Amino acid sequence: MHSAEEFMKLTPESWLGFKNVSNERGVIAAAAMDQRGSLQKSLAKEKGGDVSRCHDGRIQVAGDRVLTPHASAILLDPEWGLPASKAAAKNAGLLLAYEKTGYDKTGPGVWRPA
Repeated sequence: MHSAEEFMKLTPESWLGFKNVSNERGVIAAAAMDQRGSLQKSLAKEKGGDVSRCHDGRIQVAGDRVLTPHASAILLDPEWGLPASKAAAKNAGLLLAYEKTGYDKTGPGVWRPA
């Protein structure tokens, strides 16, 4: 847990960013819509084939419309989620994942860029 003194060391810009993604209690209650790999696998299983070319972010847009009125922020991926950022409720801040999907399952908690 951080002390009040540590929070006071935030720059004004950092503090504003924190406020934009947190609720009135200072809690980041974000909805995460950045599961590219698992979403792609689920869609491919349902459709019976590769969906990487046909998916255009409509699932994230629909998710944003439903979830962001109840969240302080939305976490999106830059590959599929950018169109969804425009569908977010006005109360929700925007968090963007900056890495491409790529998890290495050779060990617990191991991540390597794809």
